[in-house]
Amino acid sequence: VTEAEKRGLINWKSAAEALPHLATPENVALFSHHGVFTEIELKSRQEILLENYVKVLHIEALTMLDMAGRDILPAILKYTAKLAGGVETKTALGIPCEADKAISVKLGELSTDILKGKEALETAIAEADKIECPKAQAAAYREKVFAAMETLRASVDAAEPLVDAKAWPCPSYGEMLFSVQ
Repeated sequence: VTEAEKRGLINWKSAAEALPHLATPENVALFSHHGVFTEIELKSRQEILLENYVKVLHIEALTMLDMAGRDILPAILKYTAKLAGGVETKTALGIPCEADKAISVKLGELSTDILKGKEALETAIAEADKIECPKAQAAAYREKVFAAMETLRASVDAAEPLVDAKAWPCPSYGEMLFSVQ
């Protein structure tokens, strides 16, 4: 089971894989035979569902970019700077600070990964948005945009446990599940 399957994100991918097959000759024959849909109705529904898939995933991708750029990356950079300042002070006082250094380095690497992930997602969205055919555009969102979202998400997820909870800009899963206000 992949991380995406655990988070329920795989449903979007499955939908994009299934929708292009909705209006296959076999399905058209089945639906027509039972008087459910005509071929035109089935193709129309397919196009609407593909467009909806693209629109929803587009909104989610833009939201992810906004959160990563305005909230998460600045929080990580600020926290890393705070750690680095602490390393400087501890070193001057002769206090061991290997953990501070290691976390700072790891967060620095993850910050770079998040920045690259944002850029890759922006590029994937721009390329997918140029496509006019609903089936091809949905396929591009499934294969490129969704993949870029998963990559960006993995970097953010890896950084979250390394940042002080007070410095993290979003509630954790535990806070969302167990805190009632």
